Amino acid sequence: MIDNFAIALTHVLMAIALWRLLHRDDLDREVGPRVLWQQQRDAERMAAMAAEAAEDRRSDA
Repeated sequence: MIDNFAIALTHVLMAIALWRLLHRDDLDREVGPRVLWQQQRDAERMAAMAAEAAEDRRSDA
């Protein structure tokens, strides 16, 4: 009886894990390494421009 319960419990837990993995939003999007690099580069550029603008505002005041 315990053996059947242990087997059933592990199978149910694996089914839940599979269900959660298959319903993740990021599985629907293919993002290549080049796109990731471009997004990171653009974010760094925007952060640098924002820091420069903030510094200009401080020097003008």
